[in-house]
Amino acid sequence: MNDNKQYILDNLDKALQEEWITAYYQPIIRAVNGRVCDEEALARWIDPVKGFLSPADFIPVLEEEKLIYKVDLHILDCVLEKMKYMVNTGHFMCSHSINLSRSDFDMCDMVQEIVTRVDKSGIPRDKINIEITESTLVNDFKFMLSQIEKFKRLGFSVWMDDFGSGYSSLNTLARIPFDLIKFDMVFLRNFDQGENSKIILAELMRMAASLGKDTVCEGVETAEQVEFLQEVGCSRLQGYYYCKPVSLEQILERYKTGTQIGFENPAESAYSQQIGEVNLHDLSILNQNDNKGFSNFFNTLPMAIMEIDSDMVRYVRANKAYSDFMEKYFFMKQDRSEVPIKMIMQGPGAAFMLVLKQAAKEGKPMFVDEKLPEGSKAHYYISKITENPVTKRTAIVVAVLSVRDAETGETYANIARALAMDYFNLFYVNLETEDYIEYTSNVGEDEIATEKPGVNFFKAVRMAAPGSLHEEDVDVFLEAFNKENITKVLDEQGTFVLTYRILKYGMPYYVSMKVMRMQNDKKHIIIGVSNVDTQMREKAQLEQAKQDKLVYSRLMALAGDYICIYVIDLKTNSYVQHQATAEFEQLGIQTQGKDFFADTQVNADKAVIEEDREQFKRYHTKENILAAIEKDGVFKSRHHLLINGEPVFVSNRCVLTKENGEDKLIMGIRKV
Repeated sequence: MNDNKQYILDNLDKALQEEWITAYYQPIIRAVNGRVCDEEALARWIDPVKGFLSPADFIPVLEEEKLIYKVDLHILDCVLEKMKYMVNTGHFMCSHSINLSRSDFDMCDMVQEIVTRVDKSGIPRDKINIEITESTLVNDFKFMLSQIEKFKRLGFSVWMDDFGSGYSSLNTLARIPFDLIKFDMVFLRNFDQGENSKIILAELMRMAASLGKDTVCEGVETAEQVEFLQEVGCSRLQGYYYCKPVSLEQILERYKTGTQIGFENPAESAYSQQIGEVNLHDLSILNQNDNKGFSNFFNTLPMAIMEIDSDMVRYVRANKAYSDFMEKYFFMKQDRSEVPIKMIMQGPGAAFMLVLKQAAKEGKPMFVDEKLPEGSKAHYYISKITENPVTKRTAIVVAVLSVRDAETGETYANIARALAMDYFNLFYVNLETEDYIEYTSNVGEDEIATEKPGVNFFKAVRMAAPGSLHEEDVDVFLEAFNKENITKVLDEQGTFVLTYRILKYGMPYYVSMKVMRMQNDKKHIIIGVSNVDTQMREKAQLEQAKQDKLVYSRLMALAGDYICIYVIDLKTNSYVQHQATAEFEQLGIQTQGKDFFADTQVNADKAVIEEDREQFKRYHTKENILAAIEKDGVFKSRHHLLINGEPVFVSNRCVLTKENGEDKLIMGIRKV
């Protein structure tokens, strides 16, 4: 054992007691407003003998000896004291993230240790973020998944740290309910060495948004990196461009000297997060009514986000294509300075400003044509995103859909009408030649456009269908989607409609295709695809609920002694109660909810007799139930319920089934 390692082990407890080991804080910046929205706490060992010990020297040693848990809990204590101090001295409270090691969970009940310390401090649990690297999941995946789910049930946010550092896989993102993904600095190391890193980062941001995950990019060091990450919708940034890790004393000194970055107002956090997550390389934002599960992205159209109130307007964010558009057609550089609306209303931008104000007021997507200085016409899409609850300013997205001369204006007008009907994917097809135009942009070109022409439309679609559609829908789609059938239906009914499921990141989403003939032009059709996933799933759930009610009522009639049946969605933990008897209903337990296992723990306090309660809680967790089913094919338990003030002995029986391809738990409660 080398001397340095032995010194670390011999002096660890003293270093903690004497606070040679302390927390340094690196700010995490909200990309859209430049304010500190989170801070990451990092362990630093400043030794009276050895001087500054690098984390690379002492952390691996302590992890190897399974002593790192002492440091991680000490850092949490430092964080809680610092947060209380900052609030007491009049600063905004931002959330703090702490890093945990895999061995932490072997040496103590880490979840309970953190809960106890946080609750004792009075700091809200949702202000502490738990950072876990994917490498901690390699050994005993199920156990670590249970710990992460427990953190989330208890109100903590859990972040995946160092995504892309070598261990990361997309499969883990799908299986683990992380709230946020921290992209490793490796993505930015090669930022200036070609387009590949940028393309990968842009696609990863889209994927994260589609999965509903927030994002942080580490290792930000240049203004160019900041600008790019803002464009692609990375909502938070971290790196030396803003600040290296600093002590609490250094943070306070910055406030004294006026050199601080400044904390975000928590009341504006949700607003800033929402407009910061918009990917300005992704026009799925244009479909505001249902923005989940899009399959097609329209890339690098000129897009910007503006803020407007009754007096002022300003740009908040814009991609490079929009900046180029402003410079090319208006000979001006776009900046973020506020401009009085009165001044704009006196110039050529008055009509455009009226549409902005109308969009802010009504919240409806709008289309507007604007004549450009050199005579061509720009076609804009404008829609409200959200409103700042503090300043009352409204955020609006503006996209330049196309720039055309007057002769092609009628074609665009029809396209705009179709877009207004909430279609997110459009094709303009010549029925005679089968030539078509897909409304997108040519990635990487400077010319602003929304068109990509193609040939043999129906053949191209049919060839793409097997790899793009849910396997159960392919045959039905191919049978219906051909030129002869579509033409026949259009002649008879005026419109052709087809609902089917597409695959995105391996997940099925319902979409609806509507085909219409162009007005006064019978040889052209326009095909629009809209996202109807939410509506279809709600309809399916309603039908399933009706069927379930019938099935379970018959089951209970036959069985006789069941007093309640639950159906639990294993993916979401949501649940529905079926056919509870009158005596079970008097327990006052809710009949449906978002988290069966969390609600079960709460309900036990009033429904299970005191003598059985603790054992019931320990046994009735998701992890234990699934483990028993995996081992024996069924989960069984017995306990006493307190019904009408009297103990009633009951048994629970739970099995795993599949309904419409989704895993469900069926739990029945019966008298013994």
